Amino acid sequence: MSTPTDPAHEDAEALTALVTRLTDAAAAAPADGVAIEGAAAAVAAVDRPGGGISRAVAGSTTLFSGDGTRLPTGSAEGGPVHEDTLFDMASVTKVVTTLTAATLIEDGLLDPEAPIAEHLDSPHPRITARQLLTHTAGLPPVMSIWQIPGDRRAKLEAISRATLDAEPGTAHAYSCIGFILLGTLLEELTGLSLPQLARRRVLDPAGATGAGWAPPAQQASRAAATEIQDDPPRGLVRGSTHDETAWSLGGAGNAGLFATLEDALALGRVLVGRAPGPTFSAPVLDLLTRDQLSGTISTGAPWRQGFGLRIGQETAPGTVIPQVVGHPGFTGTSVLADPSTGAVAVLLTNRVHPRRTRFTVDHARRELARLAVG
Repeated sequence: MSTPTDPAHEDAEALTALVTRLTDAAAAAPADGVAIEGAAAAVAAVDRPGGGISRAVAGSTTLFSGDGTRLPTGSAEGGPVHEDTLFDMASVTKVVTTLTAATLIEDGLLDPEAPIAEHLDSPHPRITARQLLTHTAGLPPVMSIWQIPGDRRAKLEAISRATLDAEPGTAHAYSCIGFILLGTLLEELTGLSLPQLARRRVLDPAGATGAGWAPPAQQASRAAATEIQDDPPRGLVRGSTHDETAWSLGGAGNAGLFATLEDALALGRVLVGRAPGPTFSAPVLDLLTRDQLSGTISTGAPWRQGFGLRIGQETAPGTVIPQVVGHPGFTGTSVLADPSTGAVAVLLTNRVHPRRTRFTVDHARRELARLAVG
């Protein structure tokens, strides 16, 4: 039985305070106004080796209706959040795409130094998988792919004609376009769609069996609502990919994954070698968890860059825990892992509900890092 001096008890109390603060702030805020720290739905967990898992859950899956007005208390549209609530993971998807690529590197099916033009149309003949994974390919951060007419192939062809912002290998610029190309490359190499490939090589082996792209319609009610979108004119998005580019492609390497709290923990355990699978050799782990940028290339942020993973986590402005790896997501999600201790921490929110400019979770992310690995 837990006592007030047990670390697990202290973790649980701190996590409960964190998610409750976020959801209480969102519930009390108007639909419009100055951005504040908050989220309609929030779950968090810390998993320490030998110390058990502490979890906290709070909020409502939907707080605002499709016209932006607040739903009445007890509305059937906005049920309570549970541990099995599905969250749009946004760029935490890049962790799964990265791990999928790592399994192909491990098996000798992907050469990270080879030009991707050997397998698919590329914006530049010298771009390599390494550069896509380290955001040094010179590609633009985003493109308005959803505004390009035509099917998925037409949109990917537009990406292949993208104008580079820098020569490949010379600068770091976080790029969702790069990870779309990476996902497409993995599909070309294997003949499988990225969701199928990730299921076989990462999600099922890790035990993240509830995670995946494009939840079936009957599961949409389990998803936390995200944004009311005007461009493209989708209205209130729930159970469908929030990221406009990934949505328009019907699945992509940069976003699109949905996951529960337990699924996200399972991904974190892969990063610290505590999952049943996949497993990686020391050289591949080194690519994932060590800085892969030369000393002359900066991220322009406190974190550094491994293969697909961010290395280093702020606990306060100017204070960084250097060994932590993981990734945040635009919708308000985060997965953090400390390979030195095996600790894993997860924060899942829908902070873009009802609009992406209304709420932030920056302080909560730092607070979680301080709690779990600080």
